[in-house]
Amino acid sequence: MDINIECLEGQEKLLNILESYFRNAAKYHPEPGDAGKTTYFSSVGSSFVSDSANTLIKLRPTSPLFSQHENLLQSLAASLHDLHDDLAAQPPPDYLFFASLSYVDYFLRYDLDGRIIKTDIGRNLILAILQYHAACGAQLRRDIEEGFHNTLGFGFEEDWPCFVQRAEGLGVVLPPPVAQLVIDSPPLEGAEIQEEPCQPFGDAIVNVRVDTLS
Repeated sequence: MDINIECLEGQEKLLNILESYFRNAAKYHPEPGDAGKTTYFSSVGSSFVSDSANTLIKLRPTSPLFSQHENLLQSLAASLHDLHDDLAAQPPPDYLFFASLSYVDYFLRYDLDGRIIKTDIGRNLILAILQYHAACGAQLRRDIEEGFHNTLGFGFEEDWPCFVQRAEGLGVVLPPPVAQLVIDSPPLEGAEIQEEPCQPFGDAIVNVRVDTLS
């Protein structure tokens, strides 16, 4: 019993630390020269993310702790969606992107049960990562890729296609681009539109007379 209580307390503390870490990660825009010189921007930070995921995979959370983990994933998705209109004035959170990717990808790789990542919230986070890459992938900071993501021996160029494939395995894919509406009905020719005056306090009435040419 004492061991179980200690495990539950440990999970709660770990989730609290992760919440603090990712909250700071959303606002962290490191200088290129910081690579390998700070806890966040080094193999230490990358190891922390993967080790935390590995620990949580091995433990069975209570319902409150599971909800706390879901809240964490939900906040990550919201932060990745919260992009400024002027990316030059306010740079996108590339560090958060790589940190979230490393965290989620670890669950996709090693959590055979998929308890957290297969939830709707987990899937939404996966989609948010895919959408972030679609929006900002061409401008991703290579120094963060090299100095953080790749420090554990996995290269982003190899990891990303595998992540996309694992996401597809869960049925999470980017929605197709908006296509021009195609009308299957026969084309209407010689259409004339007559508009009558609006009725008081009512909607406009539009009469359409269609002459189909044979």
